[in-house]
Amino acid sequence: MRVLGAAIVLLLVLAAANSVFVVREGHAALLLRLGSIEGAALEPGLHFKWPFVQRAETYDTRMIVTESEPDDYQTRDGNAVQVGFYVRWRIIDPQAYYRATSGEELQATQQMTPLVHDALRSQAQAHTLAELIGSDNGAIGMRLRTLVDPETRQRLGVQVLDVGIERVDFPDNAADAVYKRMQANAKAEAAKLRGQGEDKAAAIRADAENEAQSLLAQAEKDAATARGEGDAAAAKIYADAAAPDPQFFQFWNGLQAYRDTFGDGHAVIVIDQNSPLLRSIQSGATSSSAPPQKTH
Repeated sequence: MRVLGAAIVLLLVLAAANSVFVVREGHAALLLRLGSIEGAALEPGLHFKWPFVQRAETYDTRMIVTESEPDDYQTRDGNAVQVGFYVRWRIIDPQAYYRATSGEELQATQQMTPLVHDALRSQAQAHTLAELIGSDNGAIGMRLRTLVDPETRQRLGVQVLDVGIERVDFPDNAADAVYKRMQANAKAEAAKLRGQGEDKAAAIRADAENEAQSLLAQAEKDAATARGEGDAAAAKIYADAAAPDPQFFQFWNGLQAYRDTFGDGHAVIVIDQNSPLLRSIQSGATSSSAPPQKTH
C-alpha cells in the first residue's frame, strides 16, 4: 500500500512538473499534440500544458545569421565571379515556420538559400563588377532583401533583416583576364580624366590671357589719356609763361635746346654757314677779338 501511494505521489509530481513550462524573452513556443499545432504561438512567460499529451516546441525569435559559400555568377560586363553572402533573419510566425521546416533551422536555411541565390544572380547580371565590389554593395544588399523577404515571410514565416555580399572571388582561369581588363579600364579612365583636365586648363589659360590683354589695353588707354592730359597741361603752362614776353621765351627755349644738346661736352653738330647760331657765335667771336676802344 505504501509503495502504491509513493508511486502515485511520484506520478503526480512528474505530471505537475511536465505541465508547467516557461518561455524566455526573445523566444516563442508552440503546443503540439502528436505533431499537430494546438493554439497560437505562446509569448514569453509562464505557461501550462497537458502533461504527457502536449509538447512545447520553443523557438528563438532573435536574429539568426546564415552564411553561404561562394557560388558562380556572371556580371553585366561579362566577368565570371564567385560571390558569397550572408543573411540575417528571424522567426516572426512560429506556426508557419514549424509547418515549413518542422522546427529545424537547417531546413529553413536550405529553403532560404536558393531564393537568395536566384535574387543575387539577377542582381549580378544587372551590375558591373566595380558596382558589385564597390560602394553600390549596400544598395545591392537592400535590393536583395526586398526581393527575398516577401517570399520567406509567406513560405517560412521568416523575416529577412539583411542580405550582404560577404566576398567576391574570381575563378583561377579568369583572374588574370579580369585584372588586365580592370587595368585597361583604369588607364582609359585616367586618360579620359587627364584629357578633360587639359581641356579645362587650356580654357582657363585662354581666359586668363584674354583677361590680361584686356587689362593691358585698358592700362594703355588710361596711360595715353594721362599723357594727353599731362601734355595739355604742360602746353598750357608754357603758353602762360610765354604770354608776357614771347621774345624772351623763344630765346630761353633756344638756350635750353643748346644746353640739352651740348651739355655733356661730346655732341657734334653740323650747321649751315647761314645759321643764326653760327652768326651769333661769329659775331661774338669778332666782338671779343676787336681791340677795346679808348674813351676820352
